[in-house]
Amino acid sequence: MTRSSPLRRSQFSSPDRGNRSSFLFDERNTELSHRDALAAAQAEHDRIREAALRVYELHELKEVHQRILDQERREQERLKAEAEVAAEEKRLQELRAKTIPKPAPPPPAPEPPKQVEKSQLEKPASLEAKKPAEATPAQAKATPQPAAAQPNGIFGGPAKPAVGNPFGAPPATTTAPPKAADTTPAPQSKPVVGQQASRQPQSQARPAAHVEADRYVQIHQELKKLRKDLIAQSKVPGSPLKGKMGTFRREIRVAIGQLTGGKGANAQPTSKIMGILRESLGGQVPSPPIQVSRFVLEPREPVEGATYNDENLPALFIYLINICAKGVISQFINECGPNPKAADPIGVFTAQIFSHKDFQWRGKSLIDILIAKFRVVCPVLFGFRGNDKTERGRMAIGWRKDGPSWITEQSHNDRMAGLGAGFASISLRDFSKASKANPYPPTHYWKAFAGIVNSPPNETSNTQYVVLRSMIDGHEQRFLNFYGNAAVAALRLALVEFPKKAPQNASAAGSLLALAEVLKTESGLVLA
Repeated sequence: MTRSSPLRRSQFSSPDRGNRSSFLFDERNTELSHRDALAAAQAEHDRIREAALRVYELHELKEVHQRILDQERREQERLKAEAEVAAEEKRLQELRAKTIPKPAPPPPAPEPPKQVEKSQLEKPASLEAKKPAEATPAQAKATPQPAAAQPNGIFGGPAKPAVGNPFGAPPATTTAPPKAADTTPAPQSKPVVGQQASRQPQSQARPAAHVEADRYVQIHQELKKLRKDLIAQSKVPGSPLKGKMGTFRREIRVAIGQLTGGKGANAQPTSKIMGILRESLGGQVPSPPIQVSRFVLEPREPVEGATYNDENLPALFIYLINICAKGVISQFINECGPNPKAADPIGVFTAQIFSHKDFQWRGKSLIDILIAKFRVVCPVLFGFRGNDKTERGRMAIGWRKDGPSWITEQSHNDRMAGLGAGFASISLRDFSKASKANPYPPTHYWKAFAGIVNSPPNETSNTQYVVLRSMIDGHEQRFLNFYGNAAVAALRLALVEFPKKAPQNASAAGSLLALAEVLKTESGLVLA
């Protein structure tokens, strides 16, 4: 074949075992030839197997990748759905929190005084003759005032026969002891003898309670200004306050945090704090003078024999008293919510500090600084009410915000429970055997108690029930020691009658009924 292509070199690479030439040889069926064929087949098999394994592994990786993508897609869909639900819930809460302000009723048209006098002179006879039916209900409503004292009289108690009367809603005036009557909050008085008779006590008594509460807010603002001014002065180079203020503040906070139960356990931290206060008063750390009248509820006149009668005291001392008050409030909130019994040693410490003559001004304590903080964090104790489902209502009852949103209901209830127990531990201290004067007498407890239980049914809130329970639980014996049978009547009203006014969402109302059963079982006090 002259025109055939020349044989390639690869075809003759192995003359003995060529692909074509070996087929023609006699040795094609030899063992060596078969071994070569088997080796070639095994090599091809391994190649195909490795390729298949690579394809299989690649397929598995693709499936894993696809599963991850699917899972990521599902998570994104879940997060998107949760975000939509959260946005809807937030929108719903905002809608629920919005309230439409009710327009104030138009003021009555003022009448000339002469016309009023004429009408009063001309109409008495006609009113008595033509409307006897209207006069008798007025008399019937007016007479329950002495009758309201009869339930308290059942328990005897001639020395305190009518202390429980402030807890009755209808009477306009109360027959409580002088101190309790003077301190009963005005919103509870609801006169019913004629419209003019009802308007006059409200216009006279209601502002008095609010003026007192607003004065506490002013004291709180003055304390903020004082703190800001002293911090600014402490940063001035060469100021004697530099470094000392921070040291005193930290030492007081640490000492208050060490307060615990047990006889003599608080002697060291109390002594430490008193030493710091004396150092600020004695001038060891100079500070500018400041008018003390800015930080007390009522004006005071110099008292003979008082340690400090001047108009001013060192600003550092007032600042450190404020730090003590803040520490006490913080301990009540953090420690006494879940454990109301922890309030007692803090109350003892508070009484020791504010009853000490070295830390008084013009013969009276500076406990108004502490009470101003109570007014801000727990307005319910001062007769303030509000709907805990609205923005305005929550602000009125001291519901705290955490950033732009409100704290949870459980956190709020824990705060209120701790503050209620703390208030009771301060206001129910027995100074009958002490030479010092009580800085915060039990009449304030009675006043706060009455301000809660005299709330109208449409103005009660769950916060009131939480605070009231913590005021009673563990403190009922002291309350009974101070007010006797009147306290029994008050407890009956608080633990049996007041829960009946509770709205549907007031879960804490049931705890008052349960507390009545506990008192019946443990101490034999039958209220129902």
